[in-house]
Order: sequence, then structure tokens, then C-alpha cells
Amino acid sequence: MNRPEVICHMVSTIEGKIAGQSFAEEGLRPYLEFYVQTKQKFETQATVYGASTAKEIFVGKDMEAFARPSQITDDPDYICGQHAPYFVVAIDPLGEIPWKSGKPDGRPGLEDARIIVITSSQASKEYLNLLREKGIAYLISRGNEFHLTEPMEKLKSIFGIERISLQGGGLVNGTFANEKLIDKLSLVVIPFVDSSSSVPTTFETGSFFKHPISPLEFKLKEMQKIEPEGLWLFYQRK
Repeated sequence: MNRPEVICHMVSTIEGKIAGQSFAEEGLRPYLEFYVQTKQKFETQATVYGASTAKEIFVGKDMEAFARPSQITDDPDYICGQHAPYFVVAIDPLGEIPWKSGKPDGRPGLEDARIIVITSSQASKEYLNLLREKGIAYLISRGNEFHLTEPMEKLKSIFGIERISLQGGGLVNGTFANEKLIDKLSLVVIPFVDSSSSVPTTFETGSFFKHPISPLEFKLKEMQKIEPEGLWLFYQRK
């Protein structure tokens, strides 16, 4: 395979919600601990997040997004830090995350990790200048539509990444699924149901991603109860 193996690793409610009030409930701790421990067993070389999720984790959800001038870019990819022991990959098509540094500051276990941004030709030159100033590598998906296949291949050929953990949000998961880039699916199901229509699910689509999500078929490889009332489901693509 000329790209990294992709394991989508998520926590969701019974009906597939990945955020909302359920995640503030008491008793969630054993399921989140299982989620973290399971990820460690995957032995990945990178974790992939969508723009909103990456911004919330590494910059702060209340931080103002990077301003987007009208001029778009024809700049080449920018490569640095390719020998780092671990990578955080942010999928940011519009170039909006106002990164503070080239490392995921303040995250336990990621002290030596480097950031890679996958963006598009819609990102401004000013944004790419910011990334270079911070020592952040970026790969540009070119063309009228945003695609991840070529950037994924570069993650392997340039950065030597063999396996990644894809951890949301729903839009980026949906994009990977639509391009048939998900090889395995690891779901920690918490014992709650949330009927709120505004809460995102494990797989979503949005205005930037032009096509609906194509169905992917998986086979169940493993299933385990998480005490007291949770469930872990592990699937592999057919």
C-alpha cells in the first residue's frame, strides 16, 4: 500500500453522536480511559484531526480563526521535521487554524511531535507564510475539489508514516470514508442516546466536500464489553 494504514478511532453515543451533553455526564471516565489505552496499542506514527477538532485541542476553540484574504495560493508544498518521532496532522482546507508553534504544545506524550497541515489552494499566502514561520510542514491538495489521496501518499513517502489514527471530527472522517481511505474502524460506544439534531455524528459531509459519502462495508473483527455498560467494536474494511 502506497499510503499509511488508516484506523478511524472514535468515541460515540449509541446512535453515533461524537459530542454534546452526553460527553459531560458522570461515569464517562472508564470509557475514555479504554479509548486512550486502545489507541496506544495501535502503535501509530501520526494522529489526524479535522480543522475544528485540531483548533479546539491545540489552539483553543475560542481563538479567532486566521483571516482569509481573497488571494489564493499556488505555492509548493513545504517540508520540514520529517524525522520527528510522531506527527499531528491537521486537515485544514481553508487555512484557518492560528497555530502558535510547530509543536502540539501542552499535550502529554506529544512533546517531540511535529505538526503537518494538509490544506488546499484556497489557503492564503499569508497563512502559508505563518506555517513556515512556525516551522510547520504543509501539503497542498490542488484542483477544484479537495482530495486526500495524494497527501496521504506523501505522508508515507516523505515522512515515513506507516499507520495513522483518524480521530474526527465527523467532517474529516466523512472525507476519508468518501475517498475509501479508512482501513479499520475502532468505535468505543458509550451508554447514552442524544437526540439533538445539531450534534455531529461519526461521519458527516459538508459544503466544502462536494460529494456525498459513499457506503463502505466492514467486517467485525473484535467486540468487547467495557465495564460497566460500554462497548468496543473493531471493524476491518472488506
